[in-house]
Amino acid sequence: MKAKVLIMFFFSVAFVIAQSPSETIKKIQNKFRAIDNFTADFSQNFFNVSGNEQGKASGKFTYKKKNKFVVELKNQNIVSDGETIWNYDKKFNRVVISYLSDDPTSFSLEKFVFDYPPLCKAKIVKDNTAANDFVLELTPKDNDLQFKLVRIWKNSDNLISKMELVDVGDMKYAFTFSDIKVNQNLADQIFSFNPPKGTKVIDLR
Repeated sequence: MKAKVLIMFFFSVAFVIAQSPSETIKKIQNKFRAIDNFTADFSQNFFNVSGNEQGKASGKFTYKKKNKFVVELKNQNIVSDGETIWNYDKKFNRVVISYLSDDPTSFSLEKFVFDYPPLCKAKIVKDNTAANDFVLELTPKDNDLQFKLVRIWKNSDNLISKMELVDVGDMKYAFTFSDIKVNQNLADQIFSFNPPKGTKVIDLR
């Protein structure tokens, strides 16, 4: 009986060690380098410091290399060509235009994949919601980044399937990607936004 317990213990330890943070980061980075673009359905949930859900949204996410992306929501479209970002509010027929680098609300997958890992302590933690899943957890080494920690899930193809971010105010944001399709035939024109006639334009550039 003791031998069986020891075997199970060493098997578990070996499995955890196999899931090293550096190997996991490298697999995700290599996958991102290998693809040009992807599309996915996504859902987003917001939680306050007590863990209570404060809101949720769902829509479609389209990504292309060099920080080009489109976020399509029911009442909002967010479009980036890698330099400029358009935030269009359908309900009020209003668009705010700014440089991507100046927009603190912009969401750059490339930063989380390539820029942030060297600035963070990385470890693999157990996903308490699933039986055999382990998650990459990044914690900033200093206070320069605008988050306290990020957890990243990857699927069997080494694509990010889920992210959780806790900001400096202890708000938690969860993003889940599904029906991911890579290397679609995407024209560059979709990563630029032409406001509909009559739209109120607020240009902050």
